[in-house]
Amino acid sequence: MRSRFLLAASLLAVTALLAGCGKNAVNAPAATDTSALDRAQVASVVAAEPELVEDGQFESTEASSLGAGSGAAGALAAIDPLRFWRVITDVDRRFEFAFADPDSAGRPTTAVVTVHKALIGRFVILTGVPGGDSTAPDSSVSVIRKPLADHWVRRILLKRFPTSDSTRSAWRVVATSGVEVTSREATTRIASLRFQSGAMDTTLTDPLQFFRLRHILKLEPGTPVTLTVTTLRNDDVVVMCRFGHRFRFHNNGDNTYTGVWLVPDLRLGNGPRPGPGRPPVFHFGVNALSHGTLFDDQAPYDSQAWLLPVLLAPDQIADALP
Repeated sequence: MRSRFLLAASLLAVTALLAGCGKNAVNAPAATDTSALDRAQVASVVAAEPELVEDGQFESTEASSLGAGSGAAGALAAIDPLRFWRVITDVDRRFEFAFADPDSAGRPTTAVVTVHKALIGRFVILTGVPGGDSTAPDSSVSVIRKPLADHWVRRILLKRFPTSDSTRSAWRVVATSGVEVTSREATTRIASLRFQSGAMDTTLTDPLQFFRLRHILKLEPGTPVTLTVTTLRNDDVVVMCRFGHRFRFHNNGDNTYTGVWLVPDLRLGNGPRPGPGRPPVFHFGVNALSHGTLFDDQAPYDSQAWLLPVLLAPDQIADALP
């Protein structure tokens, strides 16, 4: 919830700057009065739809478990990680505005807002002694903290609809991308994410592609979804990113990793749910980490995550918001 307030505050500040109340600090070319108005209106609309901007997952401090005493570390591992989590201490937001498709009066009818966040903090690992007894007293457990610097990015597509009042915002959100989060100097990369559930079999290769609001992935509560992640290496660690469902995927040994997720029913209180009148969108994702991130106390933090918007059937969403 705090991240939503910060998003709104950031975009409202951008709105004031673009409206001429201060120096323009966003990434946009010098604006005429009309284009400044469009940017201010677009910023205001995006600020009003935090469910389509904030993922609500990646910045969580919820721990992911790797399982104790499973031998996952291997004989040559420097440490035996039991759980890990992130502590984000600073978030710097930046917004880019791009306009296209001018009408007969020269005003744009399409806008793309790219939201960037620089996340600074610590990647924390609770470790045991390699080959030791994970049930031993606390002296066998230690905490390792690695510096964390992640780049979070997402795109929002808006269209301007005709209106008789030129001062009234006619901009509407019509699509959102997923989220990509990549650590500084990362070598870890997710190549694809495959969804399989019943008759659905979909593979995503670009999390920043647009999902039209009517075509956001829709999942049935209580049904299992098989997720298969492909990375560039056969020794990465891949975990689920969803409140209450942060588990490790099975390594298939061929650069693919598989996990089965039972879709929660948020209507029964299994996690936060948008309030009345808000878009019924929630997010889940996958996070790939290098082997050294978790099993070598001297290796740097190296990570990439994809987070995606989802609807729960039979929920519907309008073609455009607000």
